[in-house]
Amino acid sequence: MVKRVPKAALTGNPGQNNDMERVIAVSADTVGSEHLYSSIVTTAPKGRTEIHHHGECETSIYILSGSARFYSGDGLREIVDAEQGDFIYVRAFEVHVEENSSESEPLVVLLSRNCSGSVVHYVDGALPPRA
Repeated sequence: MVKRVPKAALTGNPGQNNDMERVIAVSADTVGSEHLYSSIVTTAPKGRTEIHHHGECETSIYILSGSARFYSGDGLREIVDAEQGDFIYVRAFEVHVEENSSESEPLVVLLSRNCSGSVVHYVDGALPPRA
């Protein structure tokens, strides 16, 4: 079966915090997906997520516009920068933080996971200093 999700049906939802908006297109709730989740996430300038992981879900992120910084690894010391046109892969259970590295432009990404909904597990700890 093929299902269309028209642009008019897409509505914004809160993201992890007030700096983020999530527009869910494909999920169990929207189309009956069993193993796929896709959304567009917009993050305000200098906005960032909390420390988290996505459980057993792998994540693919395509940078539609803006610039991003990802912190991961031991003590969140590994830093990966990305810009429009880049893809980011986050493996299952990878603890990380995502941030909009721009001081003036929003970050807009297309996010897909191999799970049927928005899976986020928060982790205690101090956010890394901005690079």
